[in-house]
Order: sequence, then structure tokens, then C-alpha cells
Amino acid sequence: MKDFYDILGLDENAGESLIKSSYRRLASVYHPDKNPENQDKFIDINEAYKTLSDDVLRRAYDKELKDYKAFQASQSENKIKPYRTRLRDGANVNLIIDFTDEIERQFQGSKNLKENMESSEIFIEKTINIERYVKCPSCNGEGKENGTLSMPCSECRGTGNIKNKSSGIMELCRNCDGYGDLFLYKCKTCNGMARIKTSEKIKLNFSLNELLNRGDKNIIIFKNIGDAGVFGGKNGNLNIAVKIDEKVLNKINKTGGGFLSKFSFFK
Repeated sequence: MKDFYDILGLDENAGESLIKSSYRRLASVYHPDKNPENQDKFIDINEAYKTLSDDVLRRAYDKELKDYKAFQASQSENKIKPYRTRLRDGANVNLIIDFTDEIERQFQGSKNLKENMESSEIFIEKTINIERYVKCPSCNGEGKENGTLSMPCSECRGTGNIKNKSSGIMELCRNCDGYGDLFLYKCKTCNGMARIKTSEKIKLNFSLNELLNRGDKNIIIFKNIGDAGVFGGKNGNLNIAVKIDEKVLNKINKTGGGFLSKFSFFK
């Protein structure tokens, strides 16, 4: 059974205006004068529009489609997962942040500095500005307008890769950027990317023991708050390299019995 909604790149809740605009766009692309090799596609597009644009025909078709999908689901216990995917993991955000003032405040005014440092964790807090990619609020990270679907890329046929004619090597498909499918109607806010870049304030909180336990590294890792992943991909991490002024560090080490001697490389 043909899925007329899929043929027009729509979901089953699409309204009349969206059905009409999608039909016009596809009919223009696949018209025999422009695309003589895909006449069957043009016929399907017209058949889909004729059915979905008529209320009576659409109701009858919707019932038939629902029954067909229910039957298909009951017949297949082991569904084959599509090999096409738009999933992309988000990148890590790496920053170097000076924590001199925050760390110095923790050590000021303490009479038993060394004892306090050894018997309890010392927590450091700092609010910073960060630029990162977050999930697009307009399309909820889908990259397309509500009520529309994606279509397999005609160049790579949904694989995301295409063979270079001269070298014979498989390369990322430029038509779909390796995603394997295309949006007929991209989200206007994110232009189909499913995320937007923002600048915002976030509060960091960590203990100095976390740095001590990392040996010779001065990096604190905040999981899943880097760049947002897209289309089901994982978020990246926020990696903060902690910096402290050398004079302040030497002062703390002298007063506190070398408690922070492992961080003498902070410059």
C-alpha cells in the first residue's frame, strides 16, 4: 500500500495548506519536463494529492492506512532498523578559566588552614559566560517544520555516502551532508540544523579534591553540558582547565604546608 503522506513528505496530521504547498513544490521538482526519468514519482505525487486534498477520500484512506500499518506491525516481530540516520554527537567545549579569586577566598582568615584543608573538602563556585549549541526550541531539535517529514536523499539514496567518479572512493554526500535524508521544510529558526548557538551564564561547582584526584591534570570535566547533540546524538562535555595566579598559589602552599603543591604548574 502506498503511503501518500510519505510521498508528499508530510505526517498524518498535516493541514490543507501544507498538503497543497508540499504538492506544488514536489510537482515542480518531478514534472516530466524537468525530470523525465521519474515519471512514476510524478504520478504518485498527483495521486497522493488527489486523495489527501479531498476530505471524503482522505478519511477513507486514513482508515485503510491505519489498518494496514496495524497488520504490518502484527506480522513483523523483528523489525529491521533503517540504516539511514541523522544522529550526530555534540562537541566538547574547552575553556581555560581563572579561579584565583575564588580559591584565594577559601583560604583567607583560617587559623588552622592545613587541618581544615585535610579534614574537609573545599568547594569552589564560579559563574561563567559560555557559548555553546543548544537544542532548537522552535522545532524541539527536529530541524524541520512541525507537520512535515524528511525524504531520502536522491543522490546517495539514503546512505549518506556517494562514490567519487574519478577516484572510486566513497565520500560524504554533499547533497545531504552525509545525513542520508533531506527536509522539504526546514525549521526557520535553526535552518534545519536542529540546534542554535547561544551565550549564557552557568554556575560551576567543584571540590579541590576533584583536582587532587586527577593527578597531574588541571582539568575538571562537566558531563553533558557541552554542545548539544542532534537528532538523538549525545551532548558533549564542558572541559574546564583551572588556572590560578602563581603568586597566590605560592602563598597558599607556604601557609598551608604545600597542600596545593601539585598545582605549581598553574601559570
